[in-house]
Amino acid sequence: MNQVVIVHFFGKFCLETDIGYLDEEKIHSKKLITLLAFFLLNYNRMIPAEELGELMWGNGGSSNPIGALKNLIYRLRNILKQLGTAEYIVSQAGRYGWNNEIEICSDVEKFKYYAEQTRESEGNTDLRIKKYEQALACYKKPCTSILTSESWFAVRFTYYHSVYLRLVNEACELCNSMQEYDKVQKICGQVLANDELSEDAHYWLIKNWIGLGDTDNALKQYEIAVKILYEKLGTYSSRKMQELYDEILGMNQNASQATLEDIYGEIQEQDPEGVFFCEYTVFREIYRLEARRALRTGITEYVMLLTIRLDLQDKQADPARIQYYRKKASTKLWQVLKKYLRMGDVVARYSDEQYLVMLPYCNYESSQKVARRILSNFRKVMGSQKITVKVETRDVSMDYELPPERKGGVTWSHEKKSKTTETMI
Repeated sequence: MNQVVIVHFFGKFCLETDIGYLDEEKIHSKKLITLLAFFLLNYNRMIPAEELGELMWGNGGSSNPIGALKNLIYRLRNILKQLGTAEYIVSQAGRYGWNNEIEICSDVEKFKYYAEQTRESEGNTDLRIKKYEQALACYKKPCTSILTSESWFAVRFTYYHSVYLRLVNEACELCNSMQEYDKVQKICGQVLANDELSEDAHYWLIKNWIGLGDTDNALKQYEIAVKILYEKLGTYSSRKMQELYDEILGMNQNASQATLEDIYGEIQEQDPEGVFFCEYTVFREIYRLEARRALRTGITEYVMLLTIRLDLQDKQADPARIQYYRKKASTKLWQVLKKYLRMGDVVARYSDEQYLVMLPYCNYESSQKVARRILSNFRKVMGSQKITVKVETRDVSMDYELPPERKGGVTWSHEKKSKTTETMI
């Protein structure tokens, strides 16, 4: 009976047989791990020595690439003896490859097989869902820093990840249409365990709660998703996520009659304190309400746009350093707003480097005092970093309308009622 080698690429890279086990720690060599992985992923062909030499050393990386390759393969064969006595790597006429008499059972091949099976079972919904579950169960995000740093490996597994995300969307859409809500929840749970930054998984989990009519959990999951995606990726809700949010807000429109006490208990905020922070879409609706109130009562209110800018010297710096300072400045500015604005003031993030602030019952002079207080305290927490914070101030009015959705950035024209201050830290 031929020997079978079980190979795991998803998650931790390792090989195992009935006799032994190998992983990156046991191999303990970046070049040996890279060479072995290349052989395993190309198990169905013999690879020219020149191709392997270019893979391992590139152009000019070794004065004698063929000799160095022979030495590397000799070391690899010795390492593989921990799996058994078979000759795993064979050679023929200047070519090397995996011994095709030794069967490989690879999680990558299983994933590809089940992914293809979802296409072939389109007429049988139950069987198709099962194939989706089998394919998705095979996948884990590779956690090998050695292999993921190799471009040829990264390209291949970026493709597998895109296939995985496609399967997730198709499986969730199918299960959702069949009202198989428990399966949607299971799939999304597995995806988020692998990658909490998957917007698709968050989307379908929220959609799942909506399907179940569970407004509280739908809203809670939406808030979790928005927070994670912004904090980790610096991205905002996509259009489809915003549409889900609108759907959540409209879920109670067709509900059975409730008492005022029921509604009051639902809308009452727990432990309210400090500034009110909200999504931009909510901020826009609050602005419209306050604009109507200002027109009716004659009370003045002001809205400010705070924009963080690096100076020209910093723009010549390393992009990673620029991004670091941008994120730091944005976080510090949010902390200052949270600490020094009043209860009842409203704040929304408009872009990566911009905040909108609404100041109810506040005239222009008072709004400038608020601006100076914000900038003064921002200067203290930022230290000597050269950051420009531009503050644009405009009265809340029916004459002005905020953009319908967030964009990459915004600036206000300096019309009659628009006043601007600027400071350099």
